[in-house]
Parts: sequence; C-alpha cells; structure tokens
Amino acid sequence: MAEKTRNGKGAVGRIFLVLGVVLLMAIVYVSAILLQIPEDETDNYVVVEEPEPITRMQPATMNDARALAGLFGATLPYLPGYAMRGQGDNASYEGSVARIATLQYSGVTISAVRPASAAPLLLHEDLSVQLRNGLSVLNLPAMLAEKGNARCVYFSGADAAYSVYAQQAAEEDFFNMLGNLQWTE
Repeated sequence: MAEKTRNGKGAVGRIFLVLGVVLLMAIVYVSAILLQIPEDETDNYVVVEEPEPITRMQPATMNDARALAGLFGATLPYLPGYAMRGQGDNASYEGSVARIATLQYSGVTISAVRPASAAPLLLHEDLSVQLRNGLSVLNLPAMLAEKGNARCVYFSGADAAYSVYAQQAAEEDFFNMLGNLQWTE
C-alpha cells in the first residue's frame, strides 16, 4: 500500500515537472522571438525632416481672424459671423520660439500654436481626455477632453496645432458650434 502511494505521488510529481519544463521552454521560445533583432535595422528608422525654425512675430491684438492668420503664418479655425477678439504672441517651447494665436469669442476660445510640435502649450490640464471614435474637426482627427460642462477639442495639421475650448457648454451645443468652424483663407 505504501508503494502505491509513493508511485502515485511520484507520477503526479513527474507530470508537474514535465509541465514546468514545457512552460519554461515556451517562455524561452517566446522571449527569443520577441527579442530577435532584425538583420537589417535600417528599415526600422523613420527619417523626420526637421521643420524650419519659427521666427518671432510681432505681438498684436486685432478683430480680424484673417489678418491674425497672416501674422501667425498659418490658417486658423474661426467662427464666421461672431464678434471676436484675436491676439498673436510668441512663446518658448523646448528652447525654441513658438507662435500662439488666440481667438476669443463669447464663451469660446480658439487657440493655435506653431510649430505643431508645441501642441502641449494648448493643453487644459484640468480636463480629462474622453475616447471617441471618428471624432474630427475641419476634416482633421480630433481628441476631446472635458470635465463637467467644460469641453475642449484638440487637433493638428502639418503647420500648427489647435484647440477649441468652451468653459460652459452642453455637449450638443459644443458639437454644433464645432460644425460652424471654418478655416481662414
């Protein structure tokens, strides 16, 4: 009887040993595949062309979105037919000059920054990003951030990054307003 018990325990022990060895081999195999370095590493590099440095602009305050876009050096989103006060200024981002344009409407602020890599200057840190599939503004992919009735969308083009912020807006009203945006020419 004692021999049967010992053989039973021995068989179970061998099964666990075999399973452990197989599991260890699987881990080693998967690790080897994941860590495999391609022979030709040059295919893994992307060449990023560094944009020309942005020069400082003359700070200005104006009521014409098109004139502000000319000063800013890139098109701006704006709300046609609404009273607006615009401002253009310079900022520093990672040791380089950035241009910022702000269009202030009643309850809505549209901001833009050049170069687009300086987009973090536009962030409203008190808002939380909400994942929405297929969200776009002016035919550019966009990201929504909100907290309560404060809402902001972020989007960017090749030349600049943009944000549209409303401190108090119902969701439907906010998205209707975004549908009225146009680009300066």
